[in-house]
Amino acid sequence: MICSTKYLRGAVKIQISGSMPERFINLCITEQILLWGISKNNEDIIAWIGLSDFFKIRPLVLCSRTKVKVLSHRGLPFVIKRIKRRKMMIVGVVLFILVLNILSSYIWFVEITGLKNIPEEGIRYVAYQQGLKAGAGKNGLNIKSIEREILLNIPEVAWVGVNFTGTRAIIEVVEKTMPKQEDKAPAHIVAAKDGVITEIIALAGQPAVKLGDTVKKGDLLVKGFIPEPVPAADAGQPHIISVPGELIRAKGIVKARVWYESYAEAERKEKSVIRTGNRQVAVTLKINDKELTFNATPNQPFTEFETEITQKHMPQWRNSGFTVESTITIYHEINSTLTEKPFEKARDEAHAKAIQLVQTSIPETAQILSRNYEILKTAEEDIVRVKVNVETIEDIGQTINISQ
Repeated sequence: MICSTKYLRGAVKIQISGSMPERFINLCITEQILLWGISKNNEDIIAWIGLSDFFKIRPLVLCSRTKVKVLSHRGLPFVIKRIKRRKMMIVGVVLFILVLNILSSYIWFVEITGLKNIPEEGIRYVAYQQGLKAGAGKNGLNIKSIEREILLNIPEVAWVGVNFTGTRAIIEVVEKTMPKQEDKAPAHIVAAKDGVITEIIALAGQPAVKLGDTVKKGDLLVKGFIPEPVPAADAGQPHIISVPGELIRAKGIVKARVWYESYAEAERKEKSVIRTGNRQVAVTLKINDKELTFNATPNQPFTEFETEITQKHMPQWRNSGFTVESTITIYHEINSTLTEKPFEKARDEAHAKAIQLVQTSIPETAQILSRNYEILKTAEEDIVRVKVNVETIEDIGQTINISQ
């Protein structure tokens, strides 16, 4: 190890060879030349000597009839010497840091986040008018002014914030929650699905069904009109049928018992796959419309294999049609075996699949009354098929506008 003082002054590791290398060591001690880290390698002696003392040992080498060979050197003087030899590299590093620092003080990318319904072009245009664009300097931008102008020019924006991340400007937007405009057009309430009516509350309009009625999808549940008052019938006069009066938008709650069913199956033969560790890699480089393939592999690299594909895209410069992408395809050799799955496990898997399928049709607001399943007989012994039945009570009303 070289201490800090010796590092600053520089040190040289030398090999002393000859018939009597010890005489050279004695002469150095006499001349008060410091040697350290002394070790012996066969008949030769290895030692460290200061750089300034290294230039004083020539007479001692001649006097002791030995040979001195430089093995290595350490220290600041040698580092400075290498730097002087590579002036252009140092200048290049300094220029690179300088240019990088200058470029990082400009905006090169503008991103807008948080948009759902507001067009991005409008916000980008207002920001552009305020100077927030690619190539603009960060120090010359008034962030508060940009945020204020976006809020004033785009009323759908509730809050906006502008932040800088490196050379990227990010405009964060929070949209206003606009109240939905109520549709006041005349409408009926019809059945959205088949069921048996269990509850009907007509808030506006005239009920067209009663409790216990069986309805099919599309049947009329609540009529969207106010009936004209019916005059009392005199004795001997025929009954007067009411006629539709003013058209209105029917409103109400119509609940019914609804039944769902679904089927699913699971195989009793289970395939297990183990990778052997052998693999082949193919790389395809695509530059615009041209493709270059490296380390091409055959169509069937192994008897059994799995394919893993990774695609990487080079960031595309704005307004540039030059695209570069690479595709890395890895073929893993596998060994697959078939094992017999227990009947109970296959049944549970089929049941879980059937439940998952039926749940996609049941609304979250539905009240589930019962859920059961049955195992269906199949000709194939390796397949277990399950049917699931679910009974619910739910609102089946659906508003349909009345065509004028």
